Amino acid sequence: MSRGSSLPRVGKVVLVDVGLPYAVYLALSRLGVSPVLALVVAGGVSLVRVAVGYVAERTVSALSVLVLVRFGLGVLLGLLSGDARVVLIKDSLVTASVGLAALVSLFLARPLTYYIRRDFNGDRNAGEESWTHSTEFRRTNRVTTGAWTAGLLAESAARIGVAFWTPLDIATLACPAIGACSILVLIAWTQWYGHAARPTVDAELAAVRS
Repeated sequence: MSRGSSLPRVGKVVLVDVGLPYAVYLALSRLGVSPVLALVVAGGVSLVRVAVGYVAERTVSALSVLVLVRFGLGVLLGLLSGDARVVLIKDSLVTASVGLAALVSLFLARPLTYYIRRDFNGDRNAGEESWTHSTEFRRTNRVTTGAWTAGLLAESAARIGVAFWTPLDIATLACPAIGACSILVLIAWTQWYGHAARPTVDAELAAVRS
């Protein structure tokens, strides 16, 4: 990922996934809305984003499903607990669940990142060919999945600590910021690592085709 192409994406993520929900939370809090309800409504910003994306493209990605699960879990936790800090850790629970799913996938036929790459590339035949004929492609996907497992579990633990051991106004901003920064770092590393492995993968595929 080049610096020029990554900066706009970083700005968009920070604005939409961190800044906008936090602004909604602060506005509702100042109006006297309870912290739990304010956090649930702020989380609904992500839900609106998924809905807009579906209307525009008529598709729902795996990541969009995670956003919907996160919002639904937040509403459920808020209604059951009445504790704003419990609402904050909903994202950590979803993140930890994805991290554990990635860990389990390492022991299955295909690791989790293989399917995510396939969804983003949009060419299932190319992904299947690479998996079948390239040892480097298979190794890269397993290493990447292992890195995401470690990163997601570490991020989840950090956010839970921040949610319960810092003032609520700070935690409300810090928790999504930690999540967004962690995902951006993992994505940047994944793209760099995949780019570095690409020549070897291409060479293996070329040898098979020749």
